[in-house]
Amino acid sequence: MIGQPIKMKSGKRGTNISVYADSEQMELVEEIRWREHLSKSELVRKALSEYLKAHANGNSTFKLDNWAENSNFRAIPTIMADSETWKSYLRDCGPEELRDLKNRFSYYKSLIEELI
Repeated sequence: MIGQPIKMKSGKRGTNISVYADSEQMELVEEIRWREHLSKSELVRKALSEYLKAHANGNSTFKLDNWAENSNFRAIPTIMADSETWKSYLRDCGPEELRDLKNRFSYYKSLIEELI
Protein backbone atom coordinates (compact mmCIF):
# COMPACT_ATOMS: atom_id res chain seq x y z
CA MET A 1 0.00 0.00 0.00
CA ILE A 2 1.44 3.35 -1.02
CA GLY A 3 0.61 6.34 1.13
CA GLN A 4 0.98 10.05 0.63
CA PRO A 5 4.55 11.36 0.27
CA ILE A 6 5.81 12.74 3.55
CA LYS A 7 6.50 16.46 3.35
CA MET A 8 9.13 17.97 5.59
CA LYS A 9 9.25 21.43 7.19
CA SER A 10 10.82 22.71 3.99
CA GLY A 11 7.68 21.65 2.10
CA LYS A 12 9.71 19.20 0.03
CA ARG A 13 9.26 15.47 0.05
CA GLY A 14 11.44 13.70 2.61
CA THR A 15 14.00 11.03 1.84
CA ASN A 16 13.35 7.50 3.03
CA ILE A 17 16.22 5.67 4.77
CA SER A 18 16.64 2.22 6.31
CA VAL A 19 18.68 1.48 9.41
CA TYR A 20 19.94 -1.80 10.83
CA ALA A 21 20.54 -1.89 14.59
CA ASP A 22 21.34 -4.47 17.25
CA SER A 23 18.32 -5.87 19.05
CA GLU A 24 19.73 -4.62 22.38
CA GLN A 25 19.99 -1.10 20.95
CA MET A 26 16.46 -1.28 19.60
CA GLU A 27 15.06 -2.38 22.95
CA LEU A 28 16.54 0.74 24.55
CA VAL A 29 15.44 2.93 21.64
CA GLU A 30 11.87 1.65 21.93
CA GLU A 31 11.82 2.28 25.67
CA ILE A 32 13.15 5.83 25.29
CA ARG A 33 11.05 6.82 22.29
CA TRP A 34 7.82 5.67 23.96
CA ARG A 35 8.78 7.57 27.11
CA GLU A 36 9.43 10.70 25.01
CA HIS A 37 6.39 10.15 22.75
CA LEU A 38 8.47 10.09 19.55
CA SER A 39 7.86 8.16 16.38
CA LYS A 40 10.83 6.29 14.95
CA SER A 41 11.03 8.89 12.19
CA GLU A 42 11.04 11.75 14.70
CA LEU A 43 13.75 10.02 16.70
CA VAL A 44 15.97 9.54 13.63
CA ARG A 45 15.38 13.14 12.47
CA LYS A 46 16.30 14.36 15.97
CA ALA A 47 19.48 12.27 15.93
CA LEU A 48 20.37 13.59 12.47
CA SER A 49 19.82 17.18 13.61
CA GLU A 50 22.09 16.67 16.62
CA TYR A 51 24.74 15.02 14.45
CA LEU A 52 24.64 17.86 11.92
CA LYS A 53 24.84 20.48 14.65
CA ALA A 54 27.93 18.79 16.08
CA HIS A 55 29.70 18.20 12.76
CA ALA A 56 28.37 20.71 10.21
CA ASN A 57 31.37 23.03 10.50
CA GLY A 58 33.78 20.15 10.08
CA ASN A 59 35.89 18.40 12.59
CA SER A 60 38.64 20.75 13.67
CA THR A 61 40.70 17.99 15.26
CA PHE A 62 44.13 17.27 13.92
CA LYS A 63 44.81 14.65 11.28
CA LEU A 64 47.40 11.95 11.84
CA ASP A 65 49.30 13.08 8.75
CA ASN A 66 50.05 16.41 10.48
CA TRP A 67 53.07 14.70 12.04
CA ALA A 68 54.34 13.66 8.60
CA GLU A 69 53.90 17.18 7.22
CA ASN A 70 55.36 18.97 10.26
CA SER A 71 57.90 17.23 12.48
CA ASN A 72 57.33 19.87 15.20
CA PHE A 73 53.57 19.27 15.33
CA ARG A 74 52.21 18.53 18.81
CA ALA A 75 48.66 17.69 19.72
CA ILE A 76 47.38 19.35 22.88
CA PRO A 77 44.74 18.12 25.33
CA THR A 78 41.19 19.22 24.77
CA ILE A 79 40.28 22.43 26.56
CA MET A 80 37.99 20.57 28.96
CA ALA A 81 40.50 17.80 29.79
CA ASP A 82 41.14 17.14 33.48
CA SER A 83 43.85 19.07 35.35
CA GLU A 84 46.26 16.13 35.58
CA THR A 85 46.23 15.70 31.79
CA TRP A 86 47.06 19.39 31.34
CA LYS A 87 49.77 19.32 34.04
CA SER A 88 51.41 16.35 32.36
CA TYR A 89 51.29 18.07 28.97
CA LEU A 90 52.59 21.41 30.27
CA ARG A 91 55.53 19.77 32.07
CA ASP A 92 56.80 18.62 28.66
CA CYS A 93 56.49 22.06 27.04
CA GLY A 94 59.46 24.32 26.47
CA PRO A 95 59.49 27.99 27.53
CA GLU A 96 58.49 29.27 24.08
CA GLU A 97 55.53 26.91 23.83
CA LEU A 98 54.43 27.84 27.36
CA ARG A 99 54.51 31.54 26.40
CA ASP A 100 52.48 30.82 23.25
CA LEU A 101 49.89 28.88 25.26
CA LYS A 102 49.73 31.61 27.91
CA ASN A 103 49.08 34.22 25.20
CA ARG A 104 46.40 32.10 23.54
CA PHE A 105 44.64 31.37 26.82
CA SER A 106 44.79 35.05 27.79
CA TYR A 107 43.16 35.90 24.48
CA TYR A 108 40.44 33.25 24.97
CA LYS A 109 39.89 34.50 28.53
CA SER A 110 39.29 38.04 27.25
CA LEU A 111 36.83 36.70 24.65
CA ILE A 112 34.91 34.84 27.34
CA GLU A 113 34.85 37.89 29.59
CA GLU A 114 33.34 39.90 26.73
CA LEU A 115 30.55 37.33 26.42
CA ILE A 116 29.61 36.98 30.10
